[in-house]
Amino acid sequence: MLETSVIASLSGNLEEEGLITNRPFRSPNCNASLPSMIGGGKFAKPGEITLSHLGVLFLDELPEFQRNVLESLRQPIEDRCVTISRVNNHISYPANFQLVAAMNPCKCGHFEDQNLQCNRAPKCVDEYKNKISGPLFDRFDIQIEVPAVNAMELEYLDKGDK
Repeated sequence: MLETSVIASLSGNLEEEGLITNRPFRSPNCNASLPSMIGGGKFAKPGEITLSHLGVLFLDELPEFQRNVLESLRQPIEDRCVTISRVNNHISYPANFQLVAAMNPCKCGHFEDQNLQCNRAPKCVDEYKNKISGPLFDRFDIQIEVPAVNAMELEYLDKGDK
């Protein structure tokens, strides 16, 4: 995990213990800026994409991220590196990460909910999904729909396991 430790050191995140022994798991907030994702600043520090190198970059509430931030992921996913351009130079950092994302089926999260129905379905579903470009969606090899489970079902399942 030497490479991961070097990246952490460049970003100022290396702990005093020394080498990092676990693969990174990064989960940036959906309000993350473009520079915080790809890297930047005066000294071109690594961003979340590089900080997740050899680990997982988890984007919760995927459609809530700014469109330009989401689109900035496409090239690093393909090239496994990210390039930060400055006035007189370019610096490339490694970006070989597993992208994992989660999202509700619609903005309100109630589409096909047994108790609370989405007032704007199916338009709400389409609008929410369309916040993510087709080319980015294509980069997700596995997509799994997880239906909502109510508290009674969870309690029943929990008792069945004992």
